[in-house]
Amino acid sequence: MVDVSTTINALCSQSEIDRCLEMQRLLHDLRNGKGLLLPEQLAKRLNALDELDAVIGDLDPGALEALPEPELIAHAMALRLQFEAANEMVYQTTRSEIAALGNSPAMSRWLMELASDGNAERPRPGLSFDLLDEFVRGVLQFRRPGGITLLPSPEMTAYQPTPVRHILDLVAACNFSSDDVLVDLGSGLGHVPLLVSILTGIRTLGIEVQPSYVASAEGTARDLNNMSVRFTAEDARMTDLSSGTVFYMFTPFWGSILTDVLFQLRKQSKQRSIRIGSLGPCTRVLQGQTWLRATEGTETERIAVFKSL
Repeated sequence: MVDVSTTINALCSQSEIDRCLEMQRLLHDLRNGKGLLLPEQLAKRLNALDELDAVIGDLDPGALEALPEPELIAHAMALRLQFEAANEMVYQTTRSEIAALGNSPAMSRWLMELASDGNAERPRPGLSFDLLDEFVRGVLQFRRPGGITLLPSPEMTAYQPTPVRHILDLVAACNFSSDDVLVDLGSGLGHVPLLVSILTGIRTLGIEVQPSYVASAEGTARDLNNMSVRFTAEDARMTDLSSGTVFYMFTPFWGSILTDVLFQLRKQSKQRSIRIGSLGPCTRVLQGQTWLRATEGTETERIAVFKSL
C-alpha cells in the first residue's frame, strides 16, 4: 500500500490525512468484496457498510480525489451500492415471510447471528444502537410521524426507541406464554410491540399519547399484515390496562405521571399476577415499590423485570 501522507499533505488537514489513510486500508480490504454479496454474508456486509460510513463521513471530496488509487474509491462506492441492494433483498424476503406467516424464522436466525454479545449472558448495557437495530429498521421499515409533535406534559420524555438487543433481552427474560399480552406504555413508533409480536406470536398493545406516532405504528403493522398487534392513542393513566399480563416502560414519563400509572398497575395486580419490564431511570422507582419483586438484576441500562407479589 502506498503512503499517501506526503501526497495529500498540502491539500488536507492532519485529521483528513488520517482518514484518507484509513479509507485506503478499508478499500484494499474490500477489493475482493464480491463474496460479501451472498445473502448469508449479511453481518459482514453491515459491518463493512458501518466502517465505510465511519471513515467517509463528511470527508472533503478533495481529500478523496488526492488518493493515489482513485479507482479503489470508485470500486468501493460501487460495492457500497451493491451491499445495500443485497441487504434490501434480505429485508424484503424477511418482510414477505412476516406478512405471510405472522412471524419469521429467518428474522430470528438473523438476529441471533447479528447479536454482537452472542456469547455473553446478558447484552451490553447502554442505550446506543448497533447492527441489530440497522437490520430491524431495514425489515420493519418504521414510518416517521407526520408534522411536529409536542409533548403534552414536561413529565413526559422525548421519544427514543428501545435498542433491539434490549428487546431481545426482554423476550428472553419474560419467557412469554401464548396467554400473555404485552402492553408497551409509551410505545412510540411501535418497535417493542411489533418485534415482540413477530418473535413470540403473542398479542401486544402499544399505548402512546401522541396520535401521529400511533398512526405511523398502525401503518407499519398494516404493511406487515400483523394482526396480533394493536395501538391506541391514549394517556397511560386513563387507558384500560385489563388485558395486559406483562407491561413495559422505557421511562416514558416520570414524576406524578409515573406515580399515577404505577397506582393503576397496582390495581391490576390485585386482579391477577402481572410483570413489569423496564429500562432507564424508572427502574429505580419500580425497585422501591413494595408490591413488586425484581426477578433478576435492576441495572437502569439493561432490562429489569419485576413481578407483582
